Amino acid sequence: MKKWINPFEKYSESRLISFGLAFYVIGSLMAYFFHTRFDNFLHMVAVETIEIHQPFIDNLIILVCLFIVFFVFGKLVYQKTRAVDILALVLTGNAPFYLMSLSNINDLSLKSTDAILTAMESGAATDISGFALAYLSIVGIVSIAVLIWNIALLYNGFKTAANAKGAKAVLLFIIAIILSITITYFIPNTY
Repeated sequence: MKKWINPFEKYSESRLISFGLAFYVIGSLMAYFFHTRFDNFLHMVAVETIEIHQPFIDNLIILVCLFIVFFVFGKLVYQKTRAVDILALVLTGNAPFYLMSLSNINDLSLKSTDAILTAMESGAATDISGFALAYLSIVGIVSIAVLIWNIALLYNGFKTAANAKGAKAVLLFIIAIILSITITYFIPNTY
């Protein structure tokens, strides 16, 4: 179990980078095939149409932003923080989130969301599909579990890469996460 939450202690940075790059490609392809976009850090949206380059660019923008933010904050914690360790951190730490695109197999998330929104907009909340509601509830629970896993990986990677300890490290990690979400939120995905 520990290797799933903190692989940074067990594996070398080159192995983690290889793993992370493989997941970047697989995750971007899954996003394409299942019509999802990671339009900002820790956020996924189901879409009707998507071009193959879009998920690759989405994920690359997120990874670059994460790298810059965590590298700067890593240097604040430990001056000898290495770029290669931060690269391993962001590639591996963001990998679980790519699994969320599986929630839109056969456009199921998109259809369920649309069905609920249509019923609510028409004022017929009693006509909400039980299946759509149950499906999105399950997706929500799984999403929370994946989010916790994602954050745990990022935190453990940050602790290892930046030799971080104590309250200062936790505070800087939290600020880095909030900053990453904010920065990627304001980058338009018009490509």
